[in-house]
Amino acid sequence: MTIENESIPINTPLHQKLMREPSVHFFIIALFIFALYAITQSGNENLLEIDQREIDARIFMQELSRGEELSLEQRELVTAFYIEEQILVREALSMELDNDERIHDILAQKMRHVLSGSIIQPTDDELQKYYEENSARFETPASLTLDELVFDSRAPLADSIVVALQQGADSDTLLPMSEGTVAPLPNVNSVDLVNIFDQEFADQVLAADLDQWQGPYVSNRGQHWLRVIERSPAGIPALEEIADLVRLEWISAEEETRLQQEVDKLWNEYTIVISNNEPD
Repeated sequence: MTIENESIPINTPLHQKLMREPSVHFFIIALFIFALYAITQSGNENLLEIDQREIDARIFMQELSRGEELSLEQRELVTAFYIEEQILVREALSMELDNDERIHDILAQKMRHVLSGSIIQPTDDELQKYYEENSARFETPASLTLDELVFDSRAPLADSIVVALQQGADSDTLLPMSEGTVAPLPNVNSVDLVNIFDQEFADQVLAADLDQWQGPYVSNRGQHWLRVIERSPAGIPALEEIADLVRLEWISAEEETRLQQEVDKLWNEYTIVISNNEPD
């Protein structure tokens, strides 16, 4: 196979010689691409470049703490949170909220406070609507009102005391028979009983009839005997009774909604570029 070289006459103009050079062609193409990119981005001051390696690091830390791989949805959520954080950091810096080199999550948190800084209060109709739509959140569990009798001694009680307990004697009768104390336990629910005593004793008390002593539960204080005085069923208090609680929850939910709306607006003002640059 023969290769023929195309000769260029000596008297050919310089610009024509250059146009025949491949390197010149590549230079012109690159210049055109650069100019086009500069034109398209010239009006966009909110270009935010995100390094994929930073996102991967966040995902890795999440997987390390969980001890398992994240799902695709969880990975996308981590990515969204990271981008949101960087947007808030950019906004915080532009507002000169902090000029030192503290970590980014502090700046992002400060920006959240700025965005949600207005104080809001619900109208009566908004409060009523929130109460009705979230009534299950305000349900109070079934509760008991108890008498707690604690004998100082952890040794087995005398038979006479055991008989008196079984017959439902009151504390005024029982305490002279053995040293101890008595105190009421009002509005105690099943979770409270388990936390104070244990699951077995809590179940025993919850299943007991009214005015019947249940025990003993032995602790370092002595031995505990409980008697159910009153039972209150689970229920939802009227709005008038818990208006302050409902108001606080409405404000918290509304602030979170408005804050996310402001963050979403900022998100839409940015062009997000996730690069996947390999380390040198």
